[in-house]
Amino acid sequence: MEKILSFLNFLKVDFNFSPGVLLAGLFFVFILLYGLSLGRTRAVFSFLGIYIAYAVQSVFPYWDWLHETVKFSPQPYFTKVSFFLAVYFAVFLILNKSLAKNRLTIAEASFFAVTVISLLQLGLLLIIVLGMLPLDIIARFVPAALAVYFITPPAVFFWFTVPIPALLLVKRGKEIAR
Repeated sequence: MEKILSFLNFLKVDFNFSPGVLLAGLFFVFILLYGLSLGRTRAVFSFLGIYIAYAVQSVFPYWDWLHETVKFSPQPYFTKVSFFLAVYFAVFLILNKSLAKNRLTIAEASFFAVTVISLLQLGLLLIIVLGMLPLDIIARFVPAALAVYFITPPAVFFWFTVPIPALLLVKRGKEIAR
């Protein structure tokens, strides 16, 4: 045991996590388990739902009207996040009930592939939601050490582009296995 502790001390591993880091870790595990429980085909539908909802949210021209009509929150960013999540769930349900379900299946995908898809899905959702929030709100909930991986322009580019080739690799892996 002493050898393990001395090795960890050599690596400068700090086990004094702040509450924000612990909360982020708990959220990460929850989303990962949720993604794995969705199943392989639904994970792909969820990915498509995120991209479609982001596209709809990006071009939606009636934010002021929606915020005044719904009066869900005094903060306009909360209206945007709620709208995005509502469109995401609606698209997910439509895709799940559609005829595309049989076409987009990745039923033979490995546990590793589904795990990668779930992690990429989590990152994509985080960057979209964090992108709608003001910086002071982000600073309260996301530790600075993690924020650099989710709100900087290179990080946003990474989280938007990497899922596309990852899905292609999952599909290609299925075809190779045949």
